[in-house]
Formats: sequence, structure tokens, C-alpha cells
Amino acid sequence: MTIKSYNFYSVEKYLMSNTYYVPDYQREYSWVTEEQVQDFWVDLTDLILHERENHFLGQIVVHEDMETRRKYIIDGQQRSSTSVIFMSVLLSLFDELCKETGKEAARNKVEDIRIQIIGRWSEEENDLKFHMGKIDNEFFRNYIQRSQPFPEVIGESSHKRIQSAYNFFYKQLHSILEKVPIDERYDTLVTYYRAFKDRFTVMYVETDDMNEAFIIFETLNARGKELETADLLKNHLFKIAASQINDVKNKWLCMQNQAEGIELTKYIRTYWNANYPFTRERELYKHLKRHVTNSAASIQFTNQLVHNLDVYKVLVDPQNESFFADKEVEMYIRNLKMLSASTYYPLILAMYNKGYDEAQIKEVLKAIESFIVRNCVIAGRVANKYELTFSKIAQQVSDKQLSVCDILGEMRVDVITDEEFESYFVIANIKSAPVAKFILRKIADYEQKELIINPSNKDIHLEHIMPKKLGKWDVSEEQHQKYLHRIGNLTLLADEYNTSIKNKLIYEKSETYRVSKIEMTKKLANVHEWSASTIEERQRELFDIAKRVWPAF
Repeated sequence: MTIKSYNFYSVEKYLMSNTYYVPDYQREYSWVTEEQVQDFWVDLTDLILHERENHFLGQIVVHEDMETRRKYIIDGQQRSSTSVIFMSVLLSLFDELCKETGKEAARNKVEDIRIQIIGRWSEEENDLKFHMGKIDNEFFRNYIQRSQPFPEVIGESSHKRIQSAYNFFYKQLHSILEKVPIDERYDTLVTYYRAFKDRFTVMYVETDDMNEAFIIFETLNARGKELETADLLKNHLFKIAASQINDVKNKWLCMQNQAEGIELTKYIRTYWNANYPFTRERELYKHLKRHVTNSAASIQFTNQLVHNLDVYKVLVDPQNESFFADKEVEMYIRNLKMLSASTYYPLILAMYNKGYDEAQIKEVLKAIESFIVRNCVIAGRVANKYELTFSKIAQQVSDKQLSVCDILGEMRVDVITDEEFESYFVIANIKSAPVAKFILRKIADYEQKELIINPSNKDIHLEHIMPKKLGKWDVSEEQHQKYLHRIGNLTLLADEYNTSIKNKLIYEKSETYRVSKIEMTKKLANVHEWSASTIEERQRELFDIAKRVWPAF
């Protein structure tokens, strides 16, 4: 185990010295123009404006694979690829100046950047100095390193970020050049070129041992930013994979490619809490290192991450993802998503891993919906309070494979009683329109089983019987605020919805209510006075149905 090289280099020396590869398992290009790319530009302009001696861009950790004789960037691929993008912009602008002015020095700069820093490529030879990972390599090669025009349509998100970074740098420099006389433009561009290549510096560390490379990475990122957590976890899995590292890499890359839009750290933590003692995110890396200690464990853990991903994606985004054959399972998941519930995820992953069938999962999801409605929506208890509850049950499922009856029994310990549910329900306010629609729709569906209300919140309207704007209503402001969002003051309208009635008095709304297909609304047609007492009375009536819709299982 040796560190072959350690030094501080200028960006130019770093990029010129070797040919570098980004491992396929690394993240795709992720710097965002409005954030890291703009910071990059601000640092450069500040360096020039204040004539500072240098700017430290960050560390570069490289593993030289002794079998392939390639140098792989373990840490620093984002700053490295952005540096190449910036050099590509400089090359394009020097080339434009050369064509515009015929200045030989501009042509020389084009050749210097092309040959010494970026490198050349053709179908017969590949002398490029920098190679991106699998997802970005071809796009980066064609449109950054070979300077081809960007395509009109770009699919991959990382490719869009690469183009955005290029366009941002080009726009900034082009704007500066346009403001100076044409005979000064070359010198102005050279100022930015030299400031970047000579005075932006990196700390370069190279080792021929992959474990050493990961240890260095972890040490340098010990205080790491939140976004480094998943990378640290990944690098630990690779580090202890030993001879199985290619299998682990491929599995990780497979998961990463399928996890578009998923926060990997949250996913890994959810999987962990489904199978192992509960941990907070800040402790996740420490616990995983203690648990995954050999190549077999690394492969098994990575396989499980791939295996669980599709189920997790449905939990996180049930509107756009699908996995279960029984669509009622996904209906309950959509309901819980609308209620902003997520603490239950580990329990569903644990059941899936242990081979529970969909009917069993549906039964538990139905109970979870009751749990969340009773405890969180109506009683107002903080959902995060139950994160540990669901994780503990999930771990028991993983360890003992509890029966569904036992799972419900474990949940029942924390669910509020019918008496408590009633005491909270009869005074409950619901200010969230989607949640109010859901509660009323479920009650209405139970009340009139022959007609199920459209589950789409877009096609159903929430009616405040005592309206948001009082108009002719003779109600004090205090009473208006107290009762406006009470469940008893709310109902649903479907096709009969008419915006012209929303601020009218109750008896003026009667005809609209009378033609409603929704029974709870139709009943209001015979009500001609609306007061605090009628709201309270109706809310108690709705509770009589709610306790059957969401029982304490």
C-alpha cells in the first residue's frame, strides 16, 4: 500500500500530466449551473479582480490500476470535468478570435489547448486526456472535447447539465470580450486563460492501491457535505469487495441508473432501517461500515439495494411508478403519499424482502392509512414520531417474519383509541385542500357504496359551506376563523360545481346541492341555516362514518 504521488499542481499541470478515467460506477456529471458552476466562475473572476496569487480548486484522489495501467479519479471528477469544459470554451473563443482577426497567437492557443490539455480523437486513435464514465463519455467526447455543435434534443439530465455549464462559461466570456475593442480581445481572453491554468491549483494524491485511495477519499471528506454520504457508502462497499469489485460496481451502476430522481442516501437508509437496528442519517455510514466487512457482505448488500429499488420508487412516486399487480396496493400507497406519510417505508420493504404476498401487504397498508389518518391528520401528532415505531416493526419482520396479525398488533400499541379519535375529530380543522378532499371522499364512498367518487383531486371540488369570503354572511370574524376549515363545514362537489355559488348564503346554494350525485352534499339541500352548532352537529355525524372507514384495526 503506497502513495505514489502527492503534490499541489496547477490545473494545467494536472490535466497535462496524465490520461485520466472516471470509473463507470461514479456519478454522472452533477454540477448545477446556478450553484457549483457559477461558484467556479465567481472564484475565477475574484482571482483576477483582486490579483490573488492562486485559488485552491480542491483535491484530486487518483487510483492507478496496476493491471490496466489506467489512472482512475476516485475523488474530484466534477471539478476535473468542469475544468475540461472551461478549457473547451476557451479553445472555441480563441478559435473564433483567430478566424476574426487572423492573429497567429490565438491559433497557437487553440493548438496548445487541443494537443496538450484536451487531446485529440479520431476513429483510428484516441489521445484524449480525460475520459468520463459510461453515461457521459460519448456525449462529453463529441460535444466538449471534439467541439461538435450540441444536438437540438438532449435526453439525459447529466448531458443537459454539461451543455448548461458550457453555455454559461461561453456566455460570460463572450460578453466580456464584446465590451472591449477587437484589438484587445486576445489579451483579455489570455488573462482568463492564464489565471485559470496557472493559478487554479489542486491537491493531487495518487496511489496504486484501491483501498488506500478510498481511505484517502474518506479522510479528506470526513467533514463531508450531505451529498457525499451516498458516495462514502458506495466507496466502502467497493473497498471491501476485494476480488468481487467488478460485480459490486456493476450492481451499483445498475441501481444508480435506475434511481433517476431518487436520493440515494435516503433510499439506503430506508433499506437499512427495514433490516437492521434503526439509525439516523448521520450515523448510517458508521453502522454500515461495521456491518459490511467482507466481499460476500458487500455483494449481498448491493444486490439487496438493486432488488428493493423498484418497490421503493413506487413508495416515493406512486403517481409515476408502478410495481404491484394488485392496483389496490398502489392506491393505498398513493393515499399515503397524499397524506405526506413516509415513515412506514421500511415496513413495506421488509415485507417485500420476506416474501409476503400482495394481499398481506395491502392489509398492512390499509392499517397504516388508518394509523396516519387517526394519529397524524386528525390528532395532529408529528409523523416523524413514528419513524422509530415502523422501523422496529420492520426489523422484527426481517428477523422473525411476523404474521400480519402480529404486525397489526405491534402497530395497535401506538394508534389512538376510538375515544381519542372522536375527541380530536369533532373539533378537527383541515386546511390542506387535497387532504380535506381525501377525507371527505373516503367518507362519502363508504356512505354510498354504489357510487365511488372520482379519486382524482383535479376532478372533485372542495366546497366551504360557510365560504372563505363572507359576503352577506352574518358571522363574526372570530367565528369565521374558528369554523371555516372545520370538517363539518366542508363538502364535495363534482360536475355540479359552480363558482358563482361559492360565496352565497346556504339557502341560495340549495339547488346546486340538491342535484349533486354525492349523498353528503345532497343532504345539505334541506338545510336553510348554517351556524356553529350545525357545523359541530354535522362533524359528529361524519365521525360516525370515519371511525368505520379508519378503524383501530
